[in-house]
Amino acid sequence: MRSSKLTEDSLIKTIQRTVKGRGRVRFGIGDDAAVLRGGTVITTDAYADGVHFDLAYMTLRQIGERCACGAISDVVAMGARPEAVLVSLVLPARWDRGTGIRGRETAGGLRNRVRELYVGIESVCAEMGCEVAGGDTIVTDRLLLALAVTGKTRTPRFRSGAKPGDHLYVTGHLGSAEAGRVLLSDAVRVQKPEWRTQSGGNRSTAHGERFTRSDWRLPLVRRHLRPIPRLAVMKRIKPYLHGLIDTSDGLATDARHLSEMSGVRIVLEVDSLPFLPATKRFCVERGLDLSRFLLGAGEDYELLFTSRRQMPSSVNGVKVTRIGRVQKGSGLWIEHAGKTLPVTVSGYDHLRAQR
Repeated sequence: MRSSKLTEDSLIKTIQRTVKGRGRVRFGIGDDAAVLRGGTVITTDAYADGVHFDLAYMTLRQIGERCACGAISDVVAMGARPEAVLVSLVLPARWDRGTGIRGRETAGGLRNRVRELYVGIESVCAEMGCEVAGGDTIVTDRLLLALAVTGKTRTPRFRSGAKPGDHLYVTGHLGSAEAGRVLLSDAVRVQKPEWRTQSGGNRSTAHGERFTRSDWRLPLVRRHLRPIPRLAVMKRIKPYLHGLIDTSDGLATDARHLSEMSGVRIVLEVDSLPFLPATKRFCVERGLDLSRFLLGAGEDYELLFTSRRQMPSSVNGVKVTRIGRVQKGSGLWIEHAGKTLPVTVSGYDHLRAQR
């Protein structure tokens, strides 16, 4: 008897069974991006106000930055160098949420808003060495962005590349972006939707409150607003990588993808999971179990990869941590206090979130 629960994974499997290959795509549905014959890598991501970003506390520039980071990260997670970005922009007919504007605005005002979005996208493209190549614009009832990104590589890395005997690694820290999102969202609910964080500055302002360099929350807020892809790290360690994915959906979900696609058993070592002191403080203040939070929190866009090599603890100034191992077998497991148990935590699923 088939399950009545519809998830993103089950929907993807339905699509895979429906469409047919015609020899033009080397690797299609099922990874962070598609790989065409000839080495072109291509991905597309959609972003909606209230789901992926929030006009109540983000500037349009920050929205552009964050969406560009997420889309480009998928190409990096294939071991490719990003080249071009195409932007489909869906503008709201009325700007109400978080903007202070009621009804339609002037052509000049709308032009400035679009410019601000693209300033954000361009700032990330400049850092990643790629460029905006075109797109489309329409008007509807809410702000949406869809970004398609192309990249290039003759030697892609896949979710299916993990091998028994590999070590499992992650770059950076886990849980930072989700903690930052909650902090910003809470400030909007508790105060007024006048929150604005300054792009590129050293502080953020929220209804008279400031995040200075010494504020413990600032690193979390920064990772949520601008989770820059780990391109430089990927380039340095690519020759030694087997399986590769980014942590967009959360460690548990993405490690499970590696396990399932590679046909291996992955064991996470809970005491090795890297996190910022600010993330621990965030969990303590909210009564959250730190380990469960680290397993389920997504959108850090860190690299999660396997390798037979012993990796250095830092690559290009970015922390690299061994967090587990790959074995023969199946499933995702976690080791803690001498016990090895199946991981039951999952990350964000759009279809489940709508129920």
